[in-house]
Amino acid sequence: METKNAKSVRRSGQQYAELLCDFMFKRLFGSEANKDVLIGFLNMILEDAEIVDVDFIPTEHLGDTEEDRKAVFDISCRCKDGKSFIIEMQRAHQRHFRKRALYYTSYPINEQGRHARELYIKEKSDNPDDNAKYQWDYDLKPVTVVAILNFRFEHSSSWPEDMCCSSYRLREDFSHEVMTDVLRFVFLELGRFNKRIWELDTVFDKWMYLLKHMHEMVEIPSEFGDPLFTRLFLLAEIGKFTAEELKQYKKSLDNMGDYYNTIHTAAEEAEKKGHAAGLAEGFARGWEEGREETIKAVAHNLLKKGMSVEDVASITGLSMDDVKAL
Repeated sequence: METKNAKSVRRSGQQYAELLCDFMFKRLFGSEANKDVLIGFLNMILEDAEIVDVDFIPTEHLGDTEEDRKAVFDISCRCKDGKSFIIEMQRAHQRHFRKRALYYTSYPINEQGRHARELYIKEKSDNPDDNAKYQWDYDLKPVTVVAILNFRFEHSSSWPEDMCCSSYRLREDFSHEVMTDVLRFVFLELGRFNKRIWELDTVFDKWMYLLKHMHEMVEIPSEFGDPLFTRLFLLAEIGKFTAEELKQYKKSLDNMGDYYNTIHTAAEEAEKKGHAAGLAEGFARGWEEGREETIKAVAHNLLKKGMSVEDVASITGLSMDDVKAL
C-alpha cells in the first residue's frame, strides 16, 4: 500500500526528487555510473583531497569475531593510494552520532591490519621456505568520514550559529599540531544552513542548498549552471525515472516517512512515560520522607514545563502562594 509520501509524488507533479532518501543518496553518491558526482562532491568538501578516481568497496564491515557488531555504511570507497572515505547520511537527530562515527572508523582501521596479516599468510604459503616473521609497521592509510546531517549538533558557545561544516582531526591540545592524518571527520549540518537562493556565494553553499531544497524546485535556477550541477538535476528529475526507479524511489520515501513517524511516536511516548514516572517517583519519595522540599522541586519542574499555577497547586497540594513563590 502506498503511503502519503509516495502518493504525493504521483499526484503533485513534483519535478525533482528528495536527495536525502536512501534511493537518491545512493543513486548520486554510490553508483559506478555517477562516480563523477561523488568525486566532485568529495573534492569540494575536502579541499586538499585532490581525488581523481575511486573504487567502491563493500559497505558491510565485520568485527574481529562473530560476536562483534557489524558496521554497515551508506557508501564506502577507496582511492588508488589507499585513502578511504565513508559517506554517511543521517536524517534524524542521533544523540551520540560523533561517537558513532568514531566507532565506525575502527572497522576500516582494523581491516587494514587484518589485510596485512592475510597478505603475510598468503606470501608464506607461496614461499614455505621463507622464515621471515610477520611484521607490520602500522603504516595506516587515511580514513575520512563525511556525514550529511539533517539536523544540528551542539557546539561550544563561541560556535557561529550559521557555521554548518565542521572538520575534526587528532591534534595536540596546545600547539594544535596534527598527531596523524589517518582519521578525519567532516560533518555537514543542514539544520544550520538557512541561506536563500540569492545568497549562495560558494560551490559549498550550492551543494548544501540542493541537498536541502532540490525537491522543492520546478526548474534549474541560473545559479546552478555548472555542468556538474546540471548533471545533478538530470539525475534527480523524476520524469526521467524508469518504472523500476520510480518504484524504488516511492518505497524509499515510504521508508523515510515510517522512520520519522516511528521516531516521533517513540519520543512522544517516552516523554509521557518519563513525565508520569518522574511525577509518581517524586511524590512517593516526598511523602515517604516527609520533605516539603521534594514536593516543591516537583512543582518547580511542572511550572518550567508550562503548567499553570492553579494546576500545580491542585496536583501537589501546595498553596497558591507557595507555588507563586517558586
